[in-house]
This record gives sequence, C-alpha cells and structure tokens, in this order.
Amino acid sequence: MPRFVLEIGTEELPPRYFPPALSQLREGAAALLAKARLAHGEVKVYGTPRRLVLIVEEMAAVQAPAIREERGPSAKVAYDAEGKPTKAAAGFARRHGIAPESLERRQTDQGEYVFAVIHEPEAPAKDALAALLPDLITGLSFPKSMRWGAGTIRFGRPIRWILALVDDEVVEFSVAGLTSGHLTRGHPTLADGMFEVKHAADYERALEERFVIVEPDRRLRRIYESLWDIGRELNGTVRYSVPATEDISTLVKSPDQFADLISRHLAMETAFLAEYPTAACGAFDERFASDLPEEILTEEMERVQGFFPVEQPGGNLLPRFVGVQDGDVAHLQTVVQGWEGVLRAKLIDASYFYDHDLKRPLADRVEDLKGVVFQESLGSMYEKMERIRAIAAALANAVGLSTDEKAALDRAALLCKADLTTEVVQELSNLQGAMGREYARRSDECQLVWEAIGEHYRPRSADDYVPITPLGKALALADRIDTIASYFAVGISPSGSADPLGLRREAIGIIRILADEPTLPVSSLSALVNHGLSLLATQTELAASAATTAAAVMAFLGERLGVYLRESIGVRYDLVQAAMAVGYDDVPRAILRASALKRLAASDPGFLPVVIASTRASNIVKGFAGGDVTPDLFEHDSERALWSAYQKALPEAEASARSGDYEGLFKVLGGLREAIDRFFNDVLVMAEDEKVRNNRLALCWQVNQLFRKLADFTAIVQA
Repeated sequence: MPRFVLEIGTEELPPRYFPPALSQLREGAAALLAKARLAHGEVKVYGTPRRLVLIVEEMAAVQAPAIREERGPSAKVAYDAEGKPTKAAAGFARRHGIAPESLERRQTDQGEYVFAVIHEPEAPAKDALAALLPDLITGLSFPKSMRWGAGTIRFGRPIRWILALVDDEVVEFSVAGLTSGHLTRGHPTLADGMFEVKHAADYERALEERFVIVEPDRRLRRIYESLWDIGRELNGTVRYSVPATEDISTLVKSPDQFADLISRHLAMETAFLAEYPTAACGAFDERFASDLPEEILTEEMERVQGFFPVEQPGGNLLPRFVGVQDGDVAHLQTVVQGWEGVLRAKLIDASYFYDHDLKRPLADRVEDLKGVVFQESLGSMYEKMERIRAIAAALANAVGLSTDEKAALDRAALLCKADLTTEVVQELSNLQGAMGREYARRSDECQLVWEAIGEHYRPRSADDYVPITPLGKALALADRIDTIASYFAVGISPSGSADPLGLRREAIGIIRILADEPTLPVSSLSALVNHGLSLLATQTELAASAATTAAAVMAFLGERLGVYLRESIGVRYDLVQAAMAVGYDDVPRAILRASALKRLAASDPGFLPVVIASTRASNIVKGFAGGDVTPDLFEHDSERALWSAYQKALPEAEASARSGDYEGLFKVLGGLREAIDRFFNDVLVMAEDEKVRNNRLALCWQVNQLFRKLADFTAIVQA
C-alpha cells in the first residue's frame, strides 16, 4: 500500500515550538485522513530544527466510497399538480449534481419531503490530500508566529519548501507562494542545497545520507550514547535528567508533558537543536570548580551555554563539560576550543560578580528591595517580603513551631528575597533562592535560616521535590499564598490556557507542600489566604472585596487540588468531586479522603450499596436546615432502629475522622446501611403531621451529616 510523506521545510524553529506543532500535526492528520476517507496504518510525526514531518504508512491508494443524503423542499413544493418536478426541485437537484428524476420522496415527522442521494466520487489519494493539506499546514499554531515577505500566512518561522509524496507521485498544492514537490534540503553545512526524493519509501534514508536524522528519538539516543561513553572515559558521569527510555513519539500525544521536558531538560532540548548531533568534551580551569558554587557552574554550563556538566563518582563537579554540535567530527577540536573560550569568559564574569556580592552580608541588601518592583499595582519586593513574614508568622503559630524555629523562620522570611539585588542573580535569574542560601550561609546565618531560603522556591516544576524542612515548607507556602492572593486581589488571574505568571504552577506547589502533611500540619488554607489579603489591603487597593477575592482564590486552589487528585494520584473524577464537596480547607484531609474513596471504589464490594443508602438520606433533606431529633416522636421501630444505629456509630465515626482513618470511617458508615434501607422501606418521611415530618427529616439530616465526614456520596456515579 502507498506511503505518504509531508515535509514542511522552515527556517530554524526553537525547541519549545515542537510540542504544540507535532501534537497538532498528529491530531490534524487523523482528522484529515478521516475527512479524505483514506484508510491507513501508523501515523508518525517528526521534527528537526528545519522541518516538520508527517508520515502515513499503508495508506489507501483511493478514497473509500461514500453516500450522503440531503433533505430538500417539501413534496408539495417540489412537484406540481401533475407530479412533475418544479423549479424548486430542479434547482435543488442541480445544486447536488443529480437529475431531478433521481430525487426520492420520503415521509418524515414534518410531512413528505424530497431527498437527494449523492454518491461521492472516489478520487485518488493524492488528489484527495491535495485539497486538504493547505488547511492542515496553515492551521498549525505556535507560541509565537510570524509573517514574512508580502504574504498573509502566519507560521512559527518562514516556510521555505514543501515536499509531499504518495510513493513516487507528488501531491500538488500551494501554500505561502510555494508549490509542493519532490525536493527537500539536507544538512545546512554538511550537504549541498536541495535534492530530489524519488520515492516516499526513500525519505529517511536519503536525508540521513545528507546528515539529517529525521526521527527525534534516534537523535536523542545518539546524544545519550555519546554522553555515556564520554562519562565513562572520564571516570565520571555526564549529568542529564531525562531517562534514556524516554519516547518522544509517545510524548507527542501529551503536549503539556512534552513541552515541560523540552523546557527543563537539556538532553531533550538538544535533540531539537541539532539535525546531526555530535558530542565532544571540553575543559575549564580547575580554580572555577573550587572557587564558585556548583549552582553557578551548572547554570552557566546548562542554561547559558547548553553544555552538560560532568561529575565525579562522589557527586562533585569535574572541570569538564560536554557540548553537542550540529555536525560531524570534522574540525571538532576547533569547535571545542571555541566552546572553552566562551565558557571561560562567562565563568570569569560570574567569579567577579560572586566575589563582589560576598563583600556585603545578605542582611544589608534587604533595604535594597524597596527599589525592586514586584508588580506595578502591588508595590515593591520589600512590601511583598513584609507580607511573607506576616503570613509565615501566622503559619508558625498555627502549626506550633518552637520559639527558636519561629525566630529562624522570621529571619529567613526577612532575607528570602534579598538575593534578587545581587549581581549573580541579576545576571542568572534562575539562581534566585539558591544564591540566597549560599550568601546567607556565607554571612554566618544559622543553618535553619539558609536551608529555608534555599528551599522556598521549590517545587519549581512537576518533578521537582518539595521543601524538606518544616521552615522551608512554611516559607514556600507563605510566598506562594501571597503571590496568588496578591494577583487575584488586583484582578489578575489565569484565563483559559493563558497563565503567563505561572499561578497554576504556584497553586500546585501549595497543594504538593500541604500534601506532605506530617511535617507541616496546616488545617486551614483559607485562614492563610484571608490573612494574606488583610495584609495586602493595608498596602494597596483591592479590585473587589476581600471576601470576594478570598472566595475566588479558594475556588482556584480547589480547582488545582482537583487536577492534582486526578492527574497525580489517579482518583476518578466523581470521587474527587465527592471528597471535595464536603470541604478542602484542610487540604491533607481532603487528599486522604479522596485516596480512601479511590481504594474503596476499586476493592470493596459493599461500596456501591453504601453509596446508594447514603444518597437516599441525602436527597430527602435537600433544603432542610437541620435540627435535633426527638425520640419521643418516633412512631415506627424502623425510626428507633436507625436512631440507635446512628448513636452507636457517631463516636466511632468521629474518632476515625479525627485520626484520618477514612477506610475505617467507611466501615462504620457501612454498618448503617441496613437500618437506612429498612427506614425508607417502612417509613413515610414526609408525614402530614409537621412535627413528625420535621423529626424524621432531622434524623435523615443527622445521618447525612455523619456520611459527610467522608464525602458527599450524591456526587458519585452509581454505575
């Protein structure tokens, strides 16, 4: 069966453009092939810095047959008194390319109408694709797009050629003033210009002969193998974070994870910077390895220059690095010398900045924060620091830190943003926090203080660790709560997929820190949010009332908690809703409840019967304000039995809830099921006597409140 290849040749695309582009290309291809009625095998999407590639294996040579029907005018309008087609019928038939005599009369709910039965033509695959490919290409979107020349097309970078083949035949179409053809381009420096691909089956081989490895997975494996070999030669290890088993073709189906990996991991990024990656080892002066903090060395190598650090077996850095060039081994030593010269200049600058920063204790820099803007409407970083201190103090009291710990937390909060004024952080902004820890340590601050400063930006990403120390967690929470509350207070919040300030990431950071409950037992997230907003109200004008803003912040944090429960813990959507419906102010408890529901739903055969019993009690008290039960008003043994079962279960349920034993709580609640079922089978709750009716409602309400110590069971899908 035929093979189809589409290659969109461009000027060099940034690595971060590939996650959305390749994911869209895969999804768009599936929709295009369905619309074209072309059966097919595997769909592959590849990317190199200078091309986006779609390959369809075992594609049908001809479209599948199709029949569609269109309803036309009513029979009364379509035919005259003699039964002959009217102008209306003739026009309808002509519009659909059939003869008026071919129209069919059918009875419908609205009366008799005429229908056109249209047999779609079966075009060759290349003709069907030609009509649809321009929209596929122009429909791709990027983080930023651009126009070029006098055209109106927007794309990530200017399109320079288009190759489109079904086996050895060109799929002819035009986009951006370019006509598709057989031609593509090899490596920009190792191959000579354009060349012809005679058959789609030859595509990958023909490019590799001209030093272009089309498949990103193969480029990534080539990088990994080189890093491993070089590390072994140096009796060390080359640092790279992505495991060698990572499959880019799988990641294309998860664009968010794909984008996250490319933005954070050098090996993945490098795979999209080179069409023919070749690695080599360089060196730098040993004095830099001994004089500069590891964070500076790593940042200059990885983030600034795109080099891989090399570490000794003990974990310390060697004065070596590995670079990857887009090319072969020719002149590689000259390239390495160039790398070494650039890195040496960067490390000389960093050494100067670091030595200059150490001349002032970190505490002396706190006043400088008054000149650093946090946000135009929210004042300076000094004002933010003051709010962080106040929130951290409230948090310290709430979780019962010792006097020494409270003093250390306050000192850490005072100093935590001071490194923003240092020359190293102004040059290498990713080192904020890390340099604060280093400068605090070098300024003879106590270990509790510099550890908390170093941890308070964590977790920075989905796979980063949360702070380990209680003070680090407290400071990280205080900072994030102030950030989210502050932006919401001035009317800035995430909208749709747009979150330029990373507030969703900050919220997930809060959730992850609180999830680690044993070392920092925070029982009221809303109290911290309200405290933060009260502090803010003394410094700036809020866009809405504090109560409205607090509700919006808590709703946002609740939505992020739901995402965390579903995506990180794997709790089913309805179970998440059930657990959170009874409250999530105490985040660790909400997580424990949702996790317990997940386990119970999967393994306890009595789960659904208990859900049904609880729902009966819950549904009947909707709108009822609650009340006390008067046993003297009971008229049936079933009422007395349910009341007795409730009273017996109440202390056990409360004890289980207090201890966080939610599976034990469910077992207690399950013991009420028979009494609940009997009650509803024997008793008419909505009795005519108002006192009796309200007493029965009060009994159901009390039972429902007991169940709500675990979840709102009405939210659970009873399937």
